[in-house]
Amino acid sequence: MKKRLISRKHIEKAYKTDTLSGDIDLNLEPIEEKIDKLPKEMFQILGEIISFIENTNKFEGDKNHENQ
Repeated sequence: MKKRLISRKHIEKAYKTDTLSGDIDLNLEPIEEKIDKLPKEMFQILGEIISFIENTNKFEGDKNHENQ
């Protein structure tokens, strides 16, 4: 097995986290403006998902009351 010497500089470069490459939200736009830019279909999809969850919970709640 060959052993290689690696300089400290290369080790630091390999394991150092680069803060600039991370996802940093530099957009200082208010949240209301960001919500206004969402497509209306997104809200329709979310509404359908919420109603599905509520119906499922209601169905399971009725099912639990029958078993008691």
